Amino acid sequence: MSAAQMSGCDNNGDIASVSALEFEKELKAAPVRLLDVRTPQEYAEGHIDGALNINVQSDDFQQIAEKELSKDSTILVYCRSGRRSMDAAEILTRLGYKVINLKGGIIEWKEDGLPVTTGGM
Repeated sequence: MSAAQMSGCDNNGDIASVSALEFEKELKAAPVRLLDVRTPQEYAEGHIDGALNINVQSDDFQQIAEKELSKDSTILVYCRSGRRSMDAAEILTRLGYKVINLKGGIIEWKEDGLPVTTGGM
């Protein structure tokens, strides 16, 4: 049952899931905060410039997010393919943040020829 609920096809009414090109446009809007919810290793291998890295799979994701993110900004969230970022988007939405999810993750971002940065935080 939970697999069906977690399906990437589910459309949470409070969370916009957008294409990489739309996500890039949103990045230029203000105020926004870019959030990469992959592991630190994945982040180091390549991320969107300016992204804050908080691993959604870590036990303290919610606490770190509340400390680091402002509810005055729209949170632009992404992961590798869009699954983990949707999980993160649901958590953040419950906490009262406005969230936009990158539907195809950094895979789609790269396929569209958009730039990534390598290296640590």
